[in-house]
Parts: sequence; C-alpha cells; structure tokens
Amino acid sequence: MDNLKQFWTETLNRYGENSDDKIVFDSIFTQTEAKELQNNELIITIESVFNKTFIEDASEQLAEFFYEVSGIKATIKVMSNQEYDNMNKAKAPVVEVKEEVEDFDDHLSADLTFDNFVVGNCNRIAQNAALAVALKPGTYNPLFLHSNSGLGKTHLLNAIGNYVKIKFPGKRILYTNAEAFVNDYVEAIGNNTIATFNRRYRSVDILLIDDIQFIANKEGSMEMFFNIFNTLQHSGKQIVITSDKPPVELKGMENRLVSRFRQGLTVTIDNPEFETAKAILKKKIESRMIDYPIDEEVLDFIASHFNKDVRDIEGAVTTLLFYKVVCGQNLDHISLDFALEAFDNPDNTTTITKKEATPDTIKETVASYYNLSVTQLTSKSRTNNIITARHIAMYLVRELVPDISYIQIGQEFGGRDHSTIMKACSKVKKKMKQDPNYKTAINDLMERLS
Repeated sequence: MDNLKQFWTETLNRYGENSDDKIVFDSIFTQTEAKELQNNELIITIESVFNKTFIEDASEQLAEFFYEVSGIKATIKVMSNQEYDNMNKAKAPVVEVKEEVEDFDDHLSADLTFDNFVVGNCNRIAQNAALAVALKPGTYNPLFLHSNSGLGKTHLLNAIGNYVKIKFPGKRILYTNAEAFVNDYVEAIGNNTIATFNRRYRSVDILLIDDIQFIANKEGSMEMFFNIFNTLQHSGKQIVITSDKPPVELKGMENRLVSRFRQGLTVTIDNPEFETAKAILKKKIESRMIDYPIDEEVLDFIASHFNKDVRDIEGAVTTLLFYKVVCGQNLDHISLDFALEAFDNPDNTTTITKKEATPDTIKETVASYYNLSVTQLTSKSRTNNIITARHIAMYLVRELVPDISYIQIGQEFGGRDHSTIMKACSKVKKKMKQDPNYKTAINDLMERLS
C-alpha cells in the first residue's frame, strides 16, 4: 500500500499529541516503521527487541488512531527488525549459489576513536604506540598493551581499527576478545566448521584481541591461537593484544606464546593521575550535554577521589547528575557542598573509613587510594605511579607513626636502606611545595588516616 507510511506517520502524530510521556514517545515510538498490511494485520517494526513492549502496550490506541487516519480496521503486530528480516528469509525461496559469501563483521565500536581518547602521562606511550600501529600496520608486531581493568585498553584497540578503516579502505580488520575466540573455537569443533573458523581468523590484515589472559590453561585454544598468530605474523599482518598483566606474569600461558608476545612492543597503562582524571571527567560531563555549570572545585574533588579508572569517574558523574535531578532541581549550578552531599551515601563504596595510623594501615590506605596492592607498594617496581605512591606511603609512615625510625620504615618497605627512605621523604616535602594537587592528595590521605 503506497500510503501506508504516510498513514503511520499521521497515526504517530496523533498518538504523540495525546501522550503524557514525551521522552518515551520521542525515544521509542518515533523509531517505528510500518512495513506491511496483510489480512487486516499491520506489521510495525522497531530496532530493539527490548522496546517492543512499549509499542505492544499501546497497540489498541494506535490501532484506533490508524483507523481514524486511514479508514482501515487492523490489529497491530510489533516485531524487531531482526525478527521481520528472519520472517522474510523464511518466506523467500531457496536459491542455490556456487560460492558462499561470508558475512564478515569487524565487531568494532565506531564511537571508540583516537579523537575521544583522553591522553595523559598515564597512557601517553600506549596511545603513541597504538597510533603508530594504525598509521603503519606492522610497525610493532605484536603490540601488547596491559593494565588494570577500565583504563582504556579496549578503547585503544577499537581506535586502531577505526583509524585503519578510514586510512586503509579494504583492509580486513577483526576486533574480538579472548573469551569470544574460545567460544568460537568450541562452537567450530562442535559444528565441524574448523575450516570456516580458520579462514575467518587467518584472512585478516589486522587482528585486535582483547583480554588474552582468558585463554590461559585452555590447551586447545592456546594451540589454535599460536598457529593463527604464526600465520598472521609470517604474512606481515598486524596483531594487537591486551591483557591485565604483562606477558611474563600470565600464569597458565604456554611459554611459546609468552615468547611470541614479547617479540614486539609491550606497553603498560597506569592509573590516571589527577590531571588526566580531570580531563576525562570534563569529557564525560561534556558528553552528557547538561545545561548548568559545575564548580571547578567539584571537578577537582572528583578527580582526586574517583580516579581508580575511567569507570570510577563515569560512576561518580552518574551519581552526581542523578542526585541533581532528584534533590537539586531548583539549583542553577552544582557546588562542592552539594557534591559532598551527593557522595555522602552509606551505599557508596568509596565512603572513607578511618583507620589507626600504623605502617600496615598506611600502606593499605595508600595502596587503595592509588588502586595498587600492598605487594606492589613494597616491591622493586619502578613504574611511575608505584614510585609516587610508595614515596607518599613512606612519608606518611614517618609523619603519622610516633617514634619510628628510618631504618624501621625501610624494613616495612621491602628492606630498603634508611637513606632511601630519607630521600623519599625529602622528595615528598619538596613536591608538596611545588604541586598543589600533590599536596591535596597527601592531605586527603592524612585525613583518611587521622
């Protein structure tokens, strides 16, 4: 019916005029489409299967409006786009083809790009390495990125793929994670489609694989990935891998795989320092498109207290904006007092717990503050964020624990020499005078420990 779409548009206009929930109407109902009218049944489609119930609940009223604008009495059947396509495929005659054309999906998230990746001291090297690989695939092969969860590894993988798609059209790119790889392999074994599995993974120009630690202790999957890795590397194809640990710390991973991972460039991503956390925070707030200002000291507070990772920052923004909607509707801006009220929630996992100032409690508090373990704090690691936290912990032990000597502090931190502790404390005092944000962090830690 030529006029079907016009009838449906007029039906929606009438429903929208009578709707008491404009947000739901604009977000869901306007996304529907009238597909066909057969035997007094009007088929309406919508993108997400999860939104079907909204249309189904209003189907009787929609049918009435449809009758008013078209003169046709019909019941309304709601389907997702996928369900409608599947229905038509089932109706279509089977046509034999000489060659099977594989439906290839790169699985990239189009919104994760280099443009919206916030670069700071904690991730600059990783971002530079990822961009180098995107500009010239094969530059570092493999590129191995590792960090704790929520620090941008997945973002950088997708950024590489999205950049290559634009710069090198036609290159075959595949983003996946190790869990999906294992599941694909198990399914291929069960369905006797190993040849298809191999063709899919070995034919790519860029393989981006997330959370490789998931294949550890899975012998068959490690064997298959080893063979795919060799095929791609020998063909000059680019491989980028992420993990929560560096290659040498991947327990249960075959030595030959660890050796392959170490052939290329291994880069770590540290937890965001204050400046990067604040930059990420501003971008997250900007994306929410709020129409009221947030005081600068609120941003400083969040960047200092919710800098565990990007998800921690996002959670703080969500909490703050939700509290504004619920309890601050009459406020024209968000102040620090209001933010403190928003975060002063007994269910909030970031609530500060005061502890007795002992070397152990100080180490635990500082380690938690910087999203580290106590073992990392007392280790020999020379990573910048660990060194910073270690020096601060040494300083706080000296300041807050009565009558403790430099020698005793050295024993608390892995048997270090007393001169090392003295130098660390001196550096902290000097940096507190030079960097107000550094001083703020130490004052906050002292308050937690007081």
